[in-house]
Amino acid sequence: MKMWAPIPPKKEKPEVSLFIGEIMTRNVITASPSTSVADVARLMRDKNIGSVVVMENGRIAGIVTERDIVTRYVANPMGKRPEEIVIGEIMTRNPITIRDNVDVMEAARIMAERNIRRLIVVNSRGEIVGIVSSRDIVRVAPHIIFIASEKLRQARQRTGWAP
Repeated sequence: MKMWAPIPPKKEKPEVSLFIGEIMTRNVITASPSTSVADVARLMRDKNIGSVVVMENGRIAGIVTERDIVTRYVANPMGKRPEEIVIGEIMTRNPITIRDNVDVMEAARIMAERNIRRLIVVNSRGEIVGIVSSRDIVRVAPHIIFIASEKLRQARQRTGWAP
């Protein structure tokens, strides 16, 4: 008997597809590596966001999150004020990106395997089109469960199987 798991094994293709492009946040806030920690913290507060994508010469250079600010600046004092530290010093370099046409379950698997909470979403040309967080995935989890249960109900009707 095959057991069902919330996140299917990598080789198993999910029966229910909900794509990252359908749930991502499209308005991605960006900053340059030379932006101060203070400015980024204010930007996060004002926009009510938890991360900023760092862009340099039109390319993704990194991502800075609330956690980066706490663990790499606040908890590791550098002897400088937040206005004197730039995010290029504390950002996560080479962040993980994901295509907009990838299934939500695959994104959840990547986040779990890499122990990260956000993925930068890119299109086929490698351009940023959004960002997806673990919170976005949790928000649509009831939707995924509903679709899966509906597929199961339809399969039961076709086969005549009843528990």
